[in-house]
Amino acid sequence: MNRNKIRRTITLISLLLFPITLNYFSPYVSIDGAFNGIISASILVFTGLFLSGLIFRRGWCSYVCPVAALSEYTETINNKKVNRKKLRIIRYTIFTIWFITLISGFVFAGGIKGIDPFHLTENGISVDMPIKFITYYLVLGSLFILTLTIGKRGACHSICWMSPFLSAGAWVGDKLKLPQLKIVSEHEKCIHCSQCDKTCPMCISVMKDLEQGWVNSQDCIQCGRCVDVCPKSALSIKFTRQKV
Repeated sequence: MNRNKIRRTITLISLLLFPITLNYFSPYVSIDGAFNGIISASILVFTGLFLSGLIFRRGWCSYVCPVAALSEYTETINNKKVNRKKLRIIRYTIFTIWFITLISGFVFAGGIKGIDPFHLTENGISVDMPIKFITYYLVLGSLFILTLTIGKRGACHSICWMSPFLSAGAWVGDKLKLPQLKIVSEHEKCIHCSQCDKTCPMCISVMKDLEQGWVNSQDCIQCGRCVDVCPKSALSIKFTRQKV
């Protein structure tokens, strides 16, 4: 089984487990916990995402995220390229509002009083009663509709509240010169066929980036699809400190 088949299998399993894990990724749960002075599981997960970004950059988005499988399926219906810069403004605006609210919650609560990994998830399962199924399907439906209408990974580009943690980790790891998972190139082999640009799920100008020796866009999710379609094997994915 090749890398992409393994990746898709893992993301499909992650999507099937989403009813269990939803609250562990929830911005609402983290805010509710903050106003009670509690560090909830979602904050611990967000911290873990930042730490993973130090080495794996945004690999989470293509190998583990439960929305990845949904995004790849939706891409078969609408593979239109998106305006990354405009959608990034929306994403970081949402993130900023959430982050300020989170900090305000802890201030209002008088500081951090404890850690509760099961805050609002007492049974360990996010969807443990009928009413919570409504929340689950609203979240899943919103992610599906956004991606379906906007284009390639539309929800990821527009509303994902987790990607800023990964991007921050990638930036810090790069500054610390840590070995990171990157798409690198032997640019002299490139025949400018544009296959890498066409297949990129994040709408990155891969060929332009690779003139520098590696894909340095913070939107790169290290999926390796560009590596697989390159007819001259000019691309590879590996751990490197390479920075050109």
